Amino acid sequence: LTATIRKLLVAEVGGVDKDPRPWTEFAGIMNAVREVNDMDGTARDVQIRAKRVFGGILPALGIGWIPPIWKKFIKPNAPDWFSNFAFVLVFTNLFPWLMGPMEGVDHVDVPTPEWIRKTFANFPKTIRLPQAVKAERCRFLETSQCASVCVNTCKGPSQEWLGEDFGMDLHIQPNYDDFSCQWKFSVKPPPLYEDAAVMVPCFSKCDSEHKGEKDAFRQQVRVASGVGVVDGVD
Repeated sequence: LTATIRKLLVAEVGGVDKDPRPWTEFAGIMNAVREVNDMDGTARDVQIRAKRVFGGILPALGIGWIPPIWKKFIKPNAPDWFSNFAFVLVFTNLFPWLMGPMEGVDHVDVPTPEWIRKTFANFPKTIRLPQAVKAERCRFLETSQCASVCVNTCKGPSQEWLGEDFGMDLHIQPNYDDFSCQWKFSVKPPPLYEDAAVMVPCFSKCDSEHKGEKDAFRQQVRVASGVGVVDGVD
């Protein structure tokens, strides 16, 4: 999975990876993320590139059939708690390498199916299932030290990708003070320029070549003036 994501990132910057580190090494992946973020263009251009990467992961792994089946058959028919819990399981099991340790949060009580209770007499009447994911200290955010990288290469494109390909609303809520991050499934995100995640300037430790040019706070300021903004982003 890590090598696949890095290959897709490298393809976005021209297909040549000059980083000598192993393809599965986290630092090498983050370097490729930074290169995608620092390419010429607007913040929206970065988001589109990142969304292409997300959209290419499952086809590259040979399971590109999952999103259309989920969107057409499972999402319309399954209860929200089931869809949310399924995504919690996927992210908590497959993405700790990217976000660090994660846990399921925002639990709901789901009635136990009658056939289970008839089979197991002592089974509880309800089961508590998490509906969202929280990374106590997001590895991606802490390593990048950049609100722009967070918003433009993770938050924005992830929300769009899951919404468009899976029909799953998602609101990602990073906390720039403690580097925690919550992914709330089946929660419609606000327009990016109104989101709390863009209400910050560049971090002092940000080493982007375009520091101060694509930061999330700048997008919000430019939206207010209406200059250089397309679909709510700079």
